[in-house]
Amino acid sequence: LQGASSPASSSAAPASTQPVSGRVLNAYSGDELVYSSTLGDWRTHNGVDYACTQGTAVAAPVAGKVVSAGAEGNWGTVVVLEDAAGRSWRLCGVADPAVKAGETVTAGQKLGTVGTVGCECAEESHIHVEVKQGESYLDPAKLSE
Repeated sequence: LQGASSPASSSAAPASTQPVSGRVLNAYSGDELVYSSTLGDWRTHNGVDYACTQGTAVAAPVAGKVVSAGAEGNWGTVVVLEDAAGRSWRLCGVADPAVKAGETVTAGQKLGTVGTVGCECAEESHIHVEVKQGESYLDPAKLSE
């Protein structure tokens, strides 16, 4: 029995998608302190790290507006997107950005390729993704379900 809602639900795009097809290397920690191999101390991890090889395409996890795309110190090259709900998505370690501030992107659109995240350089190659609503960090993995 195929319900009439099946075609509609299968064609509906998810609210967000993973930017690369890698496994979760380091999960969002919320208020819990986790050990940073690079910095040698305990701190919160405000995002999710997805393991992937350098040069892999990085896709937009959500549709939205590109707020910025450029170097941000130890975070490497960062692409910041604002989604329809007003949340800021920071993708850190995106080399050769394929987008620039002011552009609109669709979920799954190529943002660039995997580069490096200097402040997490002791970890294997990955993309670091953070989401903020106002001043509060959210778990990107929970937003992509």
